[in-house]
Amino acid sequence: MTNDDIRRFFHNTPVSIHNNLHLREPQVFGYQAIVNHLSESREMSYVQLPVGCGKSGLMGLTPFGVTNGRVLIVAPNTTVRDTILSELDISKPECFYSKRAVLKPANGPYVTVLKPDANVHDCDNAHIVVANIQQFVGEGNRWYEQLPQDYFQMVLIDEGHHNVAESWRRLLVYFKDAAVISFTATPMRSDGQQVEGKKLYSFTYTRAMMMGFISPIDAVYVSPAVVTFTAKGEKKTIPLDKVIKMREHDWFSKGIALSEECNRHIVQASIKQLTDVRRHGTPRQIIASACSIRHAVQIKALYHEYGLEAEVLHSKLRPEERKRVEAALRQGLADAVVQVQMLGEGYDLPTLSVAAVFRPYRSLSPYIQFVGRILRLANPQAQASLANKVYVVSHLGLNDERWWNDFRNFDKEDQELFRECLDSSPVSIDPSDATPRLSLRPFMRVLDETVDKYLQQAYLKKVDENMVADFMATIREKGYDPSEFGLTEDMVKRRLDAAAAQAREVQPLELPVQPQRRREALRTNIYQDARSIASTVIDRLGLKHAGADLLPHYPGRGSNNLAILITLALRSQNETMGIEAKERDSASIEQLGLAHDATANIADSLTSALRMKMGGKGNVT
Repeated sequence: MTNDDIRRFFHNTPVSIHNNLHLREPQVFGYQAIVNHLSESREMSYVQLPVGCGKSGLMGLTPFGVTNGRVLIVAPNTTVRDTILSELDISKPECFYSKRAVLKPANGPYVTVLKPDANVHDCDNAHIVVANIQQFVGEGNRWYEQLPQDYFQMVLIDEGHHNVAESWRRLLVYFKDAAVISFTATPMRSDGQQVEGKKLYSFTYTRAMMMGFISPIDAVYVSPAVVTFTAKGEKKTIPLDKVIKMREHDWFSKGIALSEECNRHIVQASIKQLTDVRRHGTPRQIIASACSIRHAVQIKALYHEYGLEAEVLHSKLRPEERKRVEAALRQGLADAVVQVQMLGEGYDLPTLSVAAVFRPYRSLSPYIQFVGRILRLANPQAQASLANKVYVVSHLGLNDERWWNDFRNFDKEDQELFRECLDSSPVSIDPSDATPRLSLRPFMRVLDETVDKYLQQAYLKKVDENMVADFMATIREKGYDPSEFGLTEDMVKRRLDAAAAQAREVQPLELPVQPQRRREALRTNIYQDARSIASTVIDRLGLKHAGADLLPHYPGRGSNNLAILITLALRSQNETMGIEAKERDSASIEQLGLAHDATANIADSLTSALRMKMGGKGNVT
């Protein structure tokens, strides 16, 4: 097919959009905003829609009546790419076009996915090509060589807050004559840069919750009465008001994040909220964000102590292991998943209902992206059901409350506030206060904290009768009858009253731990500690994980540096516990605890020993 063939298809095919009651408001009005813009300008632009409001469908509508040829849809990863493909694949009876009565698929739109085994003929036979950005990365890229610069007349970017990244810039420069529209839930990057282009349309989170498109959300914070910690060799006990002040320092919020005591309280709070939503009969799960792989394993172990099945996801997992974990989640075999910068954009699992934050976020965009994972409705057929309520759980000492407050104000048309969100940057601290690099010994260690309450706050604010009436009037002004969406003023008011409670104090959950599970958790932790020790020593010595530098010094101990150092770390742990290797599974809680607490010392000892053995090679830390 030529671009002229494709232009005729998108301009001449009858479609039902404006009076289509099966489409959502943001899809209809977002489409019209795009049509209006492209009739006057080719300036790059973007549409802002919360997760769950029909972004993939809107991208499927966008070419009709406006594009002059073939369309490229670019996603940031294969998860998002495959979601778009599934929605727009006309060979599926439940594709977007059929399900929403937009058109009767017959001669298109045909969709091709750009993947390693695809070729240019697949693209020639498609109206829409869907790709992840990685297909356009690298010098000598085959797609830039095979596709002429005028091959695409329209480029649609999903998760458009990436459109300022270098790989995306190269793509847009190459297809420079194409009309470019970005779609995003948050018009900012993690580094504070704004999405390029003119904002054409936005649909607010508040409105999406009121319409029942996404779940109403509350924030729940662990609120410690006192925290006792050590830093710079000094022991301090501070009350909550001092915690609130101290959390502005990166070293303090990171110390809270890496503290087992604080993590335990976040785990308990997340279990409380999971228990609450499960009472309504819908299977629900926890998604947690961790600072590192070692941290994620420790959090998983804490969930295990309380009898929950938890999985860990990170980028270094083998593909088959990642598939196993994701299958366990979708089959309901896991209660929680602890991820390290995974399951982000485009991950769609409606049973996720509690977002447990164990790390301090440094900007608003990644915080919103993470929270967005729990906003899809678990029970779309009963939008007002309490089974759709979701929670983000954190600790006041992590300083993520600022992002929750900014998120709640995200819908305001106050550009000054918006710029403040964009310009937010980490608080600078004295370098001498920073946690040392390549160290397993935290700068700050929490010894104990007393939690006497949780603080709970809804995203939606309290509303009065006039606000509800204005909301219903707005829908009518746009040509819709609210009853067509199943909305009445009383229903909206009740939904908001249930969701928009003021901040309140909640009794904390205190759970006992079975000794057996504590021992099993510690056993899991020290195996991960051994890997962390090995990686730390390798970095300190300037070696490579897969290198063979240590083989002459330790013949028969492993096939590469990493394997040898894991063996040495395990041996050091056994020596700390006073046991032989064959006795490891018989170690007690106390013995395992000794090995866990000695992690930093073991790393230091191995670094010194190997540096001497290798003739002083490596960096001093």
